[in-house]
Amino acid sequence: MLYGIDSNNADFTIGEKYIMKAASEVGLKEKNIEDFIASNPETLFPNEEILVIGQSISYRNMADVLALDATGNLIIVEIKRDHSNRETVGQLLEYAAKMKDVTYDELNDISKKYKKWTTHDLYDAFKVFSDDDYIEKEKLGSKQRIIIVAPDSDEGLQRIVTWLRTYGVPIEFVPFSIFADENGQPKIFEIKGVQGTPDSVVSSSTWKRHWIFNTNETHSPGAYEKMFDRNVAAIYGYENGPRNLQGSSVGDIILAYVNKKGLMAIGEVLDDKVEPGEGIFFDETGQQLPDEYHIKVKWNDKVSPVTNGEAKKIGYNLPVRTVFGKLHNGEMAQKIVDVMNKS
Repeated sequence: MLYGIDSNNADFTIGEKYIMKAASEVGLKEKNIEDFIASNPETLFPNEEILVIGQSISYRNMADVLALDATGNLIIVEIKRDHSNRETVGQLLEYAAKMKDVTYDELNDISKKYKKWTTHDLYDAFKVFSDDDYIEKEKLGSKQRIIIVAPDSDEGLQRIVTWLRTYGVPIEFVPFSIFADENGQPKIFEIKGVQGTPDSVVSSSTWKRHWIFNTNETHSPGAYEKMFDRNVAAIYGYENGPRNLQGSSVGDIILAYVNKKGLMAIGEVLDDKVEPGEGIFFDETGQQLPDEYHIKVKWNDKVSPVTNGEAKKIGYNLPVRTVFGKLHNGEMAQKIVDVMNKS
């Protein structure tokens, strides 16, 4: 994805000539990139919302950005302005090892020192963010996800990251590029974004074609009812357009999650092709919200809803802030389906 470095994505013009440059060539420091990602976490996590709780804090040699995902995993992000090598992996593994036994009070203290933090208590903020009143305070951050963000890496680093992931270590390398205009001013930040989900980094079970879909009604309450009536899964307003609905196959099972309500419907994918759509998302004035996309899904909403807390009691910590992602633990996902079908 392409993002304007300044002015909320409005600082570059389609058709103008831009040249790929090293960050150091155009005067960008690691701190500039760090600030941009911390302020725009959707650039690094295009298919998942995260809760940023810290940045550049001198605590146990912490990495550049610290965040929580919706399941309570601690996300440790290390940003390199230029070339990254195998030493980066060692540094980040050391960070993760030191943070493994971090206490809630220590995490709460980090969040309070974060200049962009607006909530008094981390636990209260996390419960709202994750839609989960049942998570144990002391379990926040007990598992980690490690993200390396850099423009390039040597083969040694890539081999190490691949090998670690083979053995279940939740680590990912995310490359980026900087493009400057003809005057050498940095204008465009290009980044693919994290491909994994909270579920994929902690599950050792087999995926059985289950997906979770967040109906995303922040600015359009009641949109999920329109989706169920029209037999579609719909998204709107994402910078990466239809990509957040891609990946499923005909016959896959989707569990629809509605914030503050839980899993409200079970769907079967009828057509996996993502198409432009309309009629689901409207603002408070009745205007259609932009960039709406659909896939065709046969919904059954005559089921027993399952909240995030109830799913946890069944045995699944749901990645509820994922837009559209696989429920990798197929056995537990099927247990939830069975519970929902007992209506």
